Amino acid sequence: MAQTNNTQKTKKTLSHLFDNNWFVLAFSLVIAVILWCGVSMFQTTEVEKEFTNVKVLLNYEGSLPDNNNMRIFGDSDIYVDVTVKGKSYLVNGDNFVENINASVSFSSVTAPGTYSLPISVSVSNPDVEIVKYSKSSVSLYIDEYAEKAFTITDEIREGENYSLPEGYTRENPRLSLNSVTLQGPALEVNKISEVKAVVEVNKELTSTEVFTAELVYVGTSENTKFDNVTVKDAEPVHVTIPISYTAQYKPVVTFTNIPKDYRESGISYTVSPASVSVTVATGENNSAADSGEISIGTIDFSQINNERNYFRFDASELDYTFNEGTKQFTVTIDMSSMSKRWLEVDVSTEGVTLPSNAKLLSSTVESVQVVGPSGSVDWMENSDAYAVPQLEGIELKSGVNEVPAKIVLRTLTDSWVRGEYTVLIQVD
Repeated sequence: MAQTNNTQKTKKTLSHLFDNNWFVLAFSLVIAVILWCGVSMFQTTEVEKEFTNVKVLLNYEGSLPDNNNMRIFGDSDIYVDVTVKGKSYLVNGDNFVENINASVSFSSVTAPGTYSLPISVSVSNPDVEIVKYSKSSVSLYIDEYAEKAFTITDEIREGENYSLPEGYTRENPRLSLNSVTLQGPALEVNKISEVKAVVEVNKELTSTEVFTAELVYVGTSENTKFDNVTVKDAEPVHVTIPISYTAQYKPVVTFTNIPKDYRESGISYTVSPASVSVTVATGENNSAADSGEISIGTIDFSQINNERNYFRFDASELDYTFNEGTKQFTVTIDMSSMSKRWLEVDVSTEGVTLPSNAKLLSSTVESVQVVGPSGSVDWMENSDAYAVPQLEGIELKSGVNEVPAKIVLRTLTDSWVRGEYTVLIQVD
């Protein structure tokens, strides 16, 4: 009971003390002095601290090798770990690492070669000393800079899964670049004898494909390394491997200015030879391999008369290889059942803009041939057709100009105009 009373008296005494402002002020000053002494002792204590990845400055610009057209090849980004000793408040200061200087001098480099050059490390603050650093020297490859142009050759390597089905042929590859300029140390560049664009194909090829090649340098001797050689103005080298396919194909023709009825129902014709063995290139722009047909030419309906028509196409002008030695194709279109009628039609400039200094001299076009079924053309009159000047792409000159004219049939969809026609336009 007595002990409890003593404890309560002590708490009351302390409570009264902290109620006294002068006591609180004195107590605060004592605590502040103690803390200040502690911090000061810590800040002024000498400590060691390691700074990692300090960049090493290469004092190359203006050096002897630099002035003699030599360069550093390989990795020139060099870093070193540096341990320093000094007052804690110094080495732990913000950005203290900026006071550490690591550099390499090239004063001893007089010729191309691989050099082990010492790394010099110092600190700009005299109150801090260097204790150690992670490496004392660096190996650098220094040589004259060289450029050399090489013709690129292709090399197709067939992988384990490569195959070419029967009927398909692999043609000579095509390169996106024919040559390349290599740059690097003269010692390495001058040991290169050939540059290859290497592609490894490890699948079945049934169509023309484009591959990105790996450039491989071939040395004048075995086991030569070209670690520091690069391509100047580098861009990817693509190798196109053309694949052709050989099969029997049906020769076909296309038609222009075809009447509407024939566009819908087609037109009967024959081609001699009717089938040929052709080697065609595969790829996105060639549908022959899928359709079984090859186009041998185009026929304008204005060339077709009411008779047995023959059109011949020179095989040598086509982009195909005909395996039987085919020289020519003959297309026969039998229109002998058709009728023909001659008209004299008016010339219309509706929809045509003539220059202000131009005047149409022709009011009609004579002897216009219209071909078609007799039931359609036999009853035609002159007013059933008209002529329109075609000025697109035509440069009118001073004087009388002969200009192409298009003959328009007003109603017929199973007949066509045969031949070419013109009108006269006067330019003042």
